[in-house]
Formats: sequence, structure tokens, C-alpha cells
Amino acid sequence: MITVYFPNWNIHTDSRNQVCCLPWDRLDGINHAFWKVAPINGGFALVSTDHQADTDPEDPRAHFAQYAECARRYPGRSILLSVGGWTDCGYFSEMARTEENRASFIRSCLEVLEAYPFFTGLDIDWEYPGIARPAGAGNEGNPVAGDDWINYPLFLKELREALDGRFGPGRRTLTVCAGGLVSALSRQDYAALHPFVDRINLMTYDLTGPWEDRTGHHTPLYGEHSADTAVQYLMAQGVPAAKIAIGSPLYGHSWKLQEIVPNPVGCAARSLSDGDLRWHDLIRLERAAVPEGVPGWHAGYDREAEAAWLWNDDPSSSGYLTFHTYENAASLEAKLAYIAGHGLGGLIVWEAHGDSPEEGWPMITRTHDGIKKARSSV
Repeated sequence: MITVYFPNWNIHTDSRNQVCCLPWDRLDGINHAFWKVAPINGGFALVSTDHQADTDPEDPRAHFAQYAECARRYPGRSILLSVGGWTDCGYFSEMARTEENRASFIRSCLEVLEAYPFFTGLDIDWEYPGIARPAGAGNEGNPVAGDDWINYPLFLKELREALDGRFGPGRRTLTVCAGGLVSALSRQDYAALHPFVDRINLMTYDLTGPWEDRTGHHTPLYGEHSADTAVQYLMAQGVPAAKIAIGSPLYGHSWKLQEIVPNPVGCAARSLSDGDLRWHDLIRLERAAVPEGVPGWHAGYDREAEAAWLWNDDPSSSGYLTFHTYENAASLEAKLAYIAGHGLGGLIVWEAHGDSPEEGWPMITRTHDGIKKARSSV
């Protein structure tokens, strides 16, 4: 299964970033990001993070009207409402802390799904239960208000029961997003919670980035911190392989190297947090890459990790000493082969518009073709 995330804020950046413009014929599912948990009237409710983008009746670009039309044109697609995300997890733990709080939020979830019947379920993107993270500008953080180890599975159990009770057993999908590092996964009880969800979407990206003082692989398939390590951890907890999806990022992370070295992976570097690029920009650099010995952009690939990078050694270039880690065609193909070989549930993509609509959505198309081929060989 190929599922892409569609962030509602994209409507403000590019007129092409509309639901109707997605390559629906090459998708199994779309996760609409994000709605959030909000304290209301002594309980909790599921609310939009951008009502104008989602539901404005005066705006023909509003996402929900377009979802309704696309659901009619492309029946059978999974359209999930994704809840939380990195910036909107501030009330998850408090909501999950008591039965009363959970019940109020679950009632709100049912009301939203009934109001917008094109949604086929929910994707819970709590980042991350049991791990306290401070708030910041425009970021609610992730305070821990109770015993998330116990309360997270309880919340999912009660939500699953409510969905089945209201809509019929198995008629609404329930998925969760999970960290790609074992250090994060080990803070949640996946042995207890996996029976209540249809899929666990591993965010096997951001495994390193410019918050580190050394370059590294953003989304490796193999290695100490990798998609494979996360998959093996979940399977050891009893999670069926078919319930696990791994992640593919259509963006990169960037550093500024201190010096030019033969292999720049793992080298000391400083943050370039404002230098992260989307895939459609990175692929232009990859295509312009020159051989070693010629100054300019160079493309590297780690066959052991199945991970790609770019770096620049041209002193006359504005990109001099820049290092990018990203997903390319080769690393994506390795993930697709891994999914097929291990019988996994598919691939999640963050996010749709990192791809190149002008070129026919090449990365999403490649993923669709790979998943389709794997299905036909079963």
C-alpha cells in the first residue's frame, strides 16, 4: 500500500497544491495532515488546524469539498484524517490520562467522521507517547501528563471499539504513526496496542539531521539506526509484518562541511536547518552531478545502508561545502524490495508535494509501480 501525507497548509504556498491535483490513480491512500486534540468545555475535541484551508465554503480550493469529489471519482481509496504531527501533540497525554477525557475525545472523533463521510478512518500521529518534549514557537511540544505506556493502548482500544460500534466492525481504518528510532519505539507498548490498529506507520526518516554536529543518513534502510532496525524491533514485539509500513521522505537534510574529504558521511559539520530542500530540487542537483576530480556537485551512495547523499567541492559555487542527505531512486527501490521481501504493509510518503508534478510525479509513480509489482508476484 502506498499512502501519501497531504498537509493542509500547502494550499497557502502553491496553487497546484490541491487535493484534486494529486495523482489519485497511483495512490492507495491519502492521510490529511493535520487536525489536533483541543481542550473544549471540560473535555477534548478533534479540531482542524486550518479551517480556511479545510472547509471554507467560499474557497473552491478548500480541501474537504475536493476530497468528497475525489472519493466519488476514485472509490476504494483510503482517506484518513491524521491527528497531531510534530507541532500539535500538546494535549494527547492529558486527553489519554483518564477514561472521561478519552471518551470526550472519542465522541468528537465519531462526530467528525460522520460529518465528513469521505474519511475512511483516522491516523493517530502522537509524537511521541512517553517522551516529554518542550513547547516552542508554534509548537505545542509533547508534555507527559500521565502513564502514556498504559494510557496509549487504552485510548486506541476504546477508539477501535467506538469506531466498530458506530460504523460496523472493520468499516473504519485506524492507524498510528511511530518513530523510526528504537529509542522512541521502546517508550510505547506496541505488543499491547497493535491488535487495535490496522497499520503502524514507521517514520523512518529524520533518523539524523542538522540538529547533529556530524553528517549522517537521513533515511537509511540498514544500519544501527535504520528502517530495518525499527521493523525488526516491532516484529520482536509481536507486530505482524503486514501491519508495518516504512517511510520515505521527499525532502532532504543539509549541513555545511568543515572541509572537503573523500567520504563526507559522518564528518564534522554545522547545521543548515534552513537549507533543507524538497526532492524535486535535490534531483536537479543529482542530475547535474559531476565525476570526482571535477569541481561541483557529487552524488554518493552507501550500498550497505542503501542511502544517498550529495556534496559540493567547488569553491566558486554558492553550495560549496554543502552536504545533503535524501531519498533517491536507488534508495527508494531498495525500500520497495525490502517491503516485498518482508511482507510489509507498504510505504508512507511525507509528503506529496516534495515530488515533481511537472514531471508526472516520478517518485510516487515509481512507488506505485513497485508496490503493484510486489502484489502481482504474491
